[in-house]
Formats: sequence, structure tokens, C-alpha cells
Amino acid sequence: EHGGTLYVTNPSTGQIVTKVGEKEAKPADSVYLTINRNLQYEAEQAIKPFTGAAVVLERDTGRVLAMASSPSFDANLFQPTNPNNSLLNNLVSGSLINRAAQGQYPLGSVFKLITTSAGMESGLFVPESTWDCQYTWTELSDQVRHDWTWQHCQDRLAAGKECNTSDSQPSGPLTLPEGLMRSCNPFFWHIGYTLYQNNRPNDIANMARAFGLGQKTGIDQIEEEPGQITDPTSAIDVVNQAIGQGTVQVTPLQVARFVAAIGNGGTLFRPQLVEKIAPVDGNPITVFKPEAVGTLPVQPFRLQMIQQAMVSVVADKRGTANFRLRGLNIPVAGKTGTAESGSGLPHAWFAGYTMDSEATGLPDIAIAVILENQGEGSDWAAPVFRSIVETYYFGSPQSKPWYADSYGAPLYTPTPFGGIPTKTPKP
Repeated sequence: EHGGTLYVTNPSTGQIVTKVGEKEAKPADSVYLTINRNLQYEAEQAIKPFTGAAVVLERDTGRVLAMASSPSFDANLFQPTNPNNSLLNNLVSGSLINRAAQGQYPLGSVFKLITTSAGMESGLFVPESTWDCQYTWTELSDQVRHDWTWQHCQDRLAAGKECNTSDSQPSGPLTLPEGLMRSCNPFFWHIGYTLYQNNRPNDIANMARAFGLGQKTGIDQIEEEPGQITDPTSAIDVVNQAIGQGTVQVTPLQVARFVAAIGNGGTLFRPQLVEKIAPVDGNPITVFKPEAVGTLPVQPFRLQMIQQAMVSVVADKRGTANFRLRGLNIPVAGKTGTAESGSGLPHAWFAGYTMDSEATGLPDIAIAVILENQGEGSDWAAPVFRSIVETYYFGSPQSKPWYADSYGAPLYTPTPFGGIPTKTPKP
């Protein structure tokens, strides 16, 4: 607050007659954020070569540790006295959108966590439910739908190779958790269609809303969008929604929040961005605490099955993220997603959480990563997830992504935990 003094002066001479009042200037209070500075920096570097976003939350509190959006911009350019503010005209299109909280995207296969929950809570499916996952799904007669393994096979045939790899052959008979581990599209189309046939067309949409989708998270300090979850009007709508397509629209912040809830046992927290407000000297005026705002409507034993399935996505040799996360020394659970965008390559998703607080003493974290029009989530978003996890536990990424040289991602020299990473110049 500005200070000042009020005087009465002689109108003829301008001399001060008396002092009426005086107020001393008051320094501004400081706002302390929950953001981890090093983690924020490295998250920005990890997605810098791409268009997309990454969100990191404390899994058990909802505190925001990092929130990165790419392409970004230099806020100093908006200072009128900055001699470089003419560069505002050169800002990359879309760089002023915070994709972490305002970007709205189809979720693809990460949404299968919600479909699994809806299927089990309906009573129509149990963990032991099975499906023979082949290349095609024809229960709905409007068209032949293909599993992702079919496209992998087509790509190999086009290259003159045989369909003899685990990712180019049908997954075969799977239980429900194995369906998540293999991300079998036909299994989840079947779940959606079964719910529709049993007069439960809105079960998946209602579960998605209970997971916090289709509504703002309540983070307050920044602008955010609500995304979109609609009630299906046909069987086609239901089966599309069952794999996170159709009219499904989500923000990365929403995804990080519900994945954190899965990991922490079912509690949805309001994302917290401000830690405290304190004067220059003295104790804090306000300290903000984690705020639970909801509970996932999933029975604990069913939620535990989903958690175990997410572990197998990473740990099982057939898991969709195993190849890219192999050798990561921190125990994690996650789900890959490859969301058809309507134009160009699909959006690459990966969302997951850590499970290492007892060993390290650090709070566990939940992470959501999206890279727009980049390809498969296992190939592109999972390595970003890995870089962020390694940064959190070791101070910097301990391994470079497979695409680092081609896509301009920085190379790193690993440093001890808490150190500032040193970039190694590219050859």
C-alpha cells in the first residue's frame, strides 16, 4: 500500500499551515506457490520440442508441483518499456493458451480406467470377466472396428515384415485387468455396448463426472476450462465414449487429478497452487491446506484392481508402457493413451503416479502428459513422464528420450538429488 501525508496549505503563499494526517507505506505481502522450481523447469524442457502440456500434482494432497504448456512465451515482452516488445507479433499461434488447464482434448485409452470402473460398479463385470481380444470387433453392425494391434500389423506388412511381434498380434483371451494392461479396444467397446443393452447408457458418463470430468477443478488462481462429458444418445455414442473418443473432452489438469485419486485410494482434491501468504517479516497471514472435494464412487477392492492393472501397464512385459519405462528405478503405475484427434496424427497421452513415499520420504506424485498430434502415447508421452519422475527423485532426468537428438530435447548429465542439471552440448 502506498503511503502519504495530507497537509493544509495557504492558498495564497502555498505554505504549509498544518499537517492533517499521515500514513506510512506498507510493503506487499509475499505469495508463496506450491510450484517446485526445478521440477517446473525440467517439465517445460521435456515438452518444449512439442505442442502439449504436463501437470504434476502431489498425489495425496492435490498440491500443484509443476504445470507446463508448450509452446510458451516470454511474459517480459508484455512490459511496455521492454525494447523487445515488438517481438509480440512473432508469438507462436496458441502460445497464450495454458494447455494444462485450458486445453480440451479427447482422452483416448486413459479413459478406459473410467470405463472399467463403470463396468464393475454396474455389477455386469468383475475382475475375472474375460474377452478374446482379436483384431476386430463386430458386435455393433454399423462398421468393423479394429484393435490397435491390427494397425501395427498393417504397418509391418506395408514394410514387408511379418506380424510376429507382441504388438502386431492379437492379445487373445484377457481378464479385465489384463484388458487395461494391453489396452484392448474390443474389450472396452464390449463393456460400453453391454451397458447400453442393459439400459445403462449413461453409466460411463456418470462415472466420468464422478471422476471430475466435464467440470472445472476449482483451482481458482488460473483460468481453466470444464471439458465435456455428454450423455450418449445411441449405442455408437456409448462405444465411442468407452474408449475416450466421440464427444469426450478433458484437460490435462483434470486427468492428473483423477489419476491422483486412483493412486491415493479415491480422494479427489481441489488442485492447490498457493502455499501461503506472508508479510516481508513475520508469520504467514494465511496458510492454505489441501481440500478434499469428492470421493471416487468405486468400491475399495475394485479400485485396488485398477491400481494393480496400472502397475502391470508398466511392469508386465506385455504392458503398453513397459518398453519405454523399463529400467525406471522408481515404482510407478500408469496408463497409456492414443487419442484420435480428427486430423493428423493422434494425441499422445500418458498418466500415472509414483508409489515410493515410504522408501524416499518424498510425497508421491501424479503426472498427466499430452503431446498434440504426435503419435502413440507409449512412444511419446511415456518418456516425458519418465523424465519428470526422474527429475523429482534425482534432480534431473537420468536418461534421455529415444527421440532426443531428432526432436531437439536437451541432453542431460545426471546430477545428485537436488542439484541443478547440467546440459551437455549436442555433437
